Amino acid sequence: MRFLHKTFEAKRKEIIEVEIDKPTNVKFMTGLDMKAYKLGKTHTYFGGRFEESPVRFVVPFDSVWNVVVEKGTYRDPLEVSAGCRVIPPMSNVRSSVPVDASGSLRSLDRGEQERIAREMSMAARSEG
Repeated sequence: MRFLHKTFEAKRKEIIEVEIDKPTNVKFMTGLDMKAYKLGKTHTYFGGRFEESPVRFVVPFDSVWNVVVEKGTYRDPLEVSAGCRVIPPMSNVRSSVPVDASGSLRSLDRGEQERIAREMSMAARSEG
């Protein structure tokens, strides 16, 4: 597997923003999962396939976070350029629902928005 990799020490609620020039898989994971990923073992991550840029990830807890941008597969490599940075939490935002969320999600009351956001932050994927 070919991939681009960047490590950040990030705190809860900070935002990791990734710019990609082509549709590809973007994964956010902790150090232990990064080690398993490099060894081709089962690992857990947040993220998935993204068609558009920028990709934004709200950090769920303080840790050293690894950002992986996959460059295709071994048999079908893909030339991808990417850049990433950490953005401080936005203090003027009162909801954890993304600005680009669907209208039906934004129209929910704040309690329902927070419940959905908690469920989404707990929904990490596992692969291996």
